[in-house]
Amino acid sequence: MANDEVSRTGEGLRKRLDEAEVLLETVHQLRKDLGEETIGLPPVGDAAFECLRTDVKRQLDDWQRRGSIQLSRAINRVDLTERMVEDAMTRGGLHELAGSMVLRSLQKVLLRKRFAGLG
Repeated sequence: MANDEVSRTGEGLRKRLDEAEVLLETVHQLRKDLGEETIGLPPVGDAAFECLRTDVKRQLDDWQRRGSIQLSRAINRVDLTERMVEDAMTRGGLHELAGSMVLRSLQKVLLRKRFAGLG
């Protein structure tokens, strides 16, 4: 998938964070997958994605600085493929990886809702 295509897909997903319930469930999913309760619940709106990305990046930076295996575990728990990680790191390092993690967690929430007949 080309980078511009990924960007369009991500942009469409981000708009779903304007829904309070989806945003809350995404935060819960991130906390679960990352094993970190410090991921905050941002206000609903256009800035929600970037707020989440900032919180996730802060955690990724900490793990990388400490040489923690937690970073690898988080990538696996969020369910990013090796290709997705490589692409994100090539495009923008941990900042892009954090964004990919937020989007993947959002996808999980939306898939659960869809299969439950809720969205």
